[in-house]
Amino acid sequence: MTIGLATGVGIVVRVLTHFPARQRVWDASLRLQVVRARSCDAWAAGQRRDVQVQVFGPDNVGLRDWLHDLCWDCSELTAVTSTQCQSVESFAPSHKLNQVLVERGCRMTSFFDTTSGTDAMTEFLIAADGMPYHLAYGPIQLKVFDCERVVLEGPLVEEQRSLMLIRGQEAVNAAGQYLRAVRETAVRASALDTPEAGFTSRQQVIAELLCEGCTDDQIAERLDLSVRSVRYEVARLLDVLQVRTRFAAGVRYARTKAELS
Repeated sequence: MTIGLATGVGIVVRVLTHFPARQRVWDASLRLQVVRARSCDAWAAGQRRDVQVQVFGPDNVGLRDWLHDLCWDCSELTAVTSTQCQSVESFAPSHKLNQVLVERGCRMTSFFDTTSGTDAMTEFLIAADGMPYHLAYGPIQLKVFDCERVVLEGPLVEEQRSLMLIRGQEAVNAAGQYLRAVRETAVRASALDTPEAGFTSRQQVIAELLCEGCTDDQIAERLDLSVRSVRYEVARLLDVLQVRTRFAAGVRYARTKAELS
C-alpha cells in the first residue's frame, strides 16, 4: 500500500509503506545480499571472471561518470536509487542523461526511495513529466543493465568505497526477485503531480530555488529548462503570490509554506 501525503504549499510526498510490504522487500533482498557477499569474497580471492570492482573513494564525479558510461551502452535499464544524499543540482546530470536515453528508446524504469531525501528532490521527480520515475521503498541501491549485468555497492577496498558489476544469471535472478517486491510498493511519480494552493510541482521546485537566491540562469541549468521557461514560471509565481519581485516571491513562499506545514 502506497500513500502520498501533501503538506504545506509544496507537495511534499513520502512513500509510506505499511510493515508487511517493507518486510517483503527486505525478504526479497536476502538472496541478492547473499549473491553480493559471494561476489565480494570471489573478487577478494582473485576469482574475477564475472565480477568487476571499481574503487572510487570520495570521487563522486568519477563514480557518476562510470555509471553513465554503463548506461549509455544499454538498451534496457532498471534502477533503485536513494535520494538521501541527492540534491536537485547533483541529480541534474543523471536526469539529463536519462532524458537522452529515453529519447533514444532505452526501456527504463527508475525507482527512487525518498524516505530520507529532501522535499525539493521529491518534488523534482514528481515534476519530471514523461520520465519513467517511480517513488518506492527500496533500501538497497542497484542497477540492472539489459537483464545481463547488475551493479551493487562493492566491498570496502582499503577503506575506500567501490561499486561492483556482476555478470551471470544468478545475480540477475536475485535482482529480479528484489525488484518485483520494490515494484509492489511503487507509484508513478508524475501521478502525484496534484497542484496545491495554486502551484504545480515545477513551480514549487522553482520557488524553493528562489528561496536559495538562485538566478534564472542557475535555475534553468539545474532543472534542464530554457531560461524563457523559467521566466514564464517565475512570472506565474509572482502572480499567484501577489508580489512584484523575485526576492519578495521567495520570502512570501517560504512564509506561506511555514504557516501551512
